Amino acid sequence: MNNTPAYVKAMALLAISDMSERRLREKLSAKGFSKEEICEAAERLKGEGYLSDDRLIENLVNYYAKKKYYGRYRIKLELLSKFDRESVDRAFDLACELVDFKAVAAELAVKDAAKGVEREKLIRKLQRLGHDTPSIRSALSEISDFDK
Repeated sequence: MNNTPAYVKAMALLAISDMSERRLREKLSAKGFSKEEICEAAERLKGEGYLSDDRLIENLVNYYAKKKYYGRYRIKLELLSKFDRESVDRAFDLACELVDFKAVAAELAVKDAAKGVEREKLIRKLQRLGHDTPSIRSALSEISDFDK
C-alpha cells in the first residue's frame, strides 16, 4: 500500500498516544494536510484497526469509573467533550454495561467514610461525580453496613 505523508504522520501520532478520530483529524489539519489526505488516512487507519473511537470510549469509561470514581452522567459529559455525539451514543451504553457503577460509588463511599467525611458531603460529592440516585443509595447502605 501507498504510505502517504498524512498516513505516516497519523501513525506517528497514534504511536505516541491513542486518540479520537476527531482529535487526529484536528492534529493532521494543523500540520497542513488537505481534507482529502486526512480522510484517506483516517479511513485506512480505521480499516486496519489502528483508529477506533468505540475502543477508546470503552477504555475511557473504565478509566473514569475505576480511577476517578465518576458515574455515568459525568463520564458521558467528559466523552462528549472529546468525541462527536454519534460516536458517544453508539459506544457509551455498551461500554457502561461492563462497569458496576453501584460498586464504584460504594467503593468511594467506604473510602471517604473511613476518612471521616460527613454523610451530606459524601452525597454531594457522589452527585457531583455523576452518580445516579440508586447508586448513591446503594453506596450509603454500604457505609451504614460498614459502621455496624
